[in-house]
Amino acid sequence: MVLIARLLLFIQIVIIAAVLGAAVIFFGTIVLAMMFGASDAEGALAMGAAGLMPAGAVIGAGLGAWLAWRMLRRMKAASIMAGGYGLAGLAALSAGGWLLYEDLSDGNPYPQGKEPVVQIEWRLPETVPHAQVKRVFRFMMRSSYMNWILSTEWDSPAVRDEDGHSILRWRGQIRWRVTGRTFQMWRAPLHNVRITVDLNLPRDPKPAAEYGPWQQVRSAPGHAFRTRIAGG
Repeated sequence: MVLIARLLLFIQIVIIAAVLGAAVIFFGTIVLAMMFGASDAEGALAMGAAGLMPAGAVIGAGLGAWLAWRMLRRMKAASIMAGGYGLAGLAALSAGGWLLYEDLSDGNPYPQGKEPVVQIEWRLPETVPHAQVKRVFRFMMRSSYMNWILSTEWDSPAVRDEDGHSILRWRGQIRWRVTGRTFQMWRAPLHNVRITVDLNLPRDPKPAAEYGPWQQVRSAPGHAFRTRIAGG
């Protein structure tokens, strides 16, 4: 047990020293270069310093190995056990916490190619010439996760008329299992006058045979939309 703890402590000290050595070389190189007036155009200093980091890591690892060897020769068994297993436990907790954070904060994406498809119908207050629809109307769907833009395109057919209204039709992929998906629609060239709605989709929507009910757009009287999950 003591031998394993000694080996763990030695390895961990070397790794920590290597990381510190790389960091010192990176930031030290940037500071020295700036002191001598070197140009930082397009991140040149950071790129140059990054190239020296492996050398800093090797130097740090060498110094760490020398320091660890001297320390371990003088440390008692109880201290070695506490240091070796304690640092290993701390590293395991840190790695586990990081993995848990990544799992909880990655938006829980769907597998590639398995994303549900949401179909959107948008009812205008009036009828519009079908030939002008794709040239005039613009659209965008976003996810609340990282505010990413979701892949969206015109559905087929892109427009139809019903009861004195033109209904625009789109389809898009839902990439992450999160709530708060929004959709924007506007008319060119008025790119700053956009109608934004929350699609009111659940976190993990299921396919449906029919569209949901029409939802009135409060910010744009006369407009309404509805959605349907086509697959996933």
